[in-house]
Amino acid sequence: MKNIHITLTEFRNESRVLKEISSLEASETFDSFTVIALGADDLPIADSIKSKAKVCRIRLLTRKLPKSAFFQLFKFIEFMFKCLLMVRKEKAQVVNIHTLALLPLGWLLKKLFKVKLVYDAHELETEKNGLNGFRQRISKYIESLFIRSCDLIIVVGENIADWYANAYKIERPLVVKNSPRFRLQAKKNLFRERLGILPNQKILLYQGGLMKGRGVQLILDAFKERKDSHVVAVFMGYGDLTTEVEQAAKNHQNIFYFPAVSPNVVLDYTASADIGISLIENTCLSYYFCMPNKLFEYAMAGIPVIVSDMKEMAEAVQAADFGVVLTEYSVEALNEAVDRLAERDLTELSNNAYQFAQGQAWEQQERVMLEGYQRMLA
Repeated sequence: MKNIHITLTEFRNESRVLKEISSLEASETFDSFTVIALGADDLPIADSIKSKAKVCRIRLLTRKLPKSAFFQLFKFIEFMFKCLLMVRKEKAQVVNIHTLALLPLGWLLKKLFKVKLVYDAHELETEKNGLNGFRQRISKYIESLFIRSCDLIIVVGENIADWYANAYKIERPLVVKNSPRFRLQAKKNLFRERLGILPNQKILLYQGGLMKGRGVQLILDAFKERKDSHVVAVFMGYGDLTTEVEQAAKNHQNIFYFPAVSPNVVLDYTASADIGISLIENTCLSYYFCMPNKLFEYAMAGIPVIVSDMKEMAEAVQAADFGVVLTEYSVEALNEAVDRLAERDLTELSNNAYQFAQGQAWEQQERVMLEGYQRMLA
């Protein structure tokens, strides 16, 4: 039995899809897997990702056309047509769609080739940041039109599952959180060794994209106002705000910048901090319901967290008791939260973080996912 996954990315580091395929392969649910993705000049057309899994990238003849909506439509039609040909050739039994834009294609594949259709929504697809007006209305119409044709719907959070069930009056989707595999992570000291941070200074770590909507500016403003360096902020990542962070690090002794590291060693660096921070801003409903992968990484490294009051994230931190939720999005509230954690023994919160990580790890999500596939294929 064959399984095809279709994505509108170039499939460079799709950790969720890779974990899903790995789990399905290990369970022997399918005999082989194919990921259909967009082509790129620096990536091979065909690539092997596991013993039974391959990537086939589609190089679009229309790729060099302008990026206006009119020409994007031609690119999309070409991609869909080539996907049709590939699915017909592969003779798959199950097709996974990983974005709302491809849901009509999934419906068509189901009608033409009698495949089982899995809709794996990586976020709240019609409530994403920047999606509004006419484009949002069209997205909601498309999703409402085709979602009932899906044999299995997978989402990444409990609140998102409730939203889908209520919005479309459908059976509650399967919740498979995007957490990493569990591993025992020993404490490290890499930031102190590489950045010259003193042993008595506590390290607050921001890990991830340095971009708007993630609280980067608020953290910078808060640490610029702090009168001492008992707690220092380390920003590890890259993005549009990298230059601003680097400049702040030059001008303030309690702010440091560290370039992004390989996923293979990221937890070693996470475990070198004392406190993690995730200040997703409430710019859209998808963000309000989000559960960032970084939160799981902080927990797996055993470090308490400070998080913004986003519903799913705040509920998780409060229920497991491994950090502080900001009830007010301000410099004063953030500095107060930093002081609260810096002044207390973090052992209990650290142990709670480990327990949360173990209870939410991919090994637990995998079990839920496989049971969903078994029911669908029965």
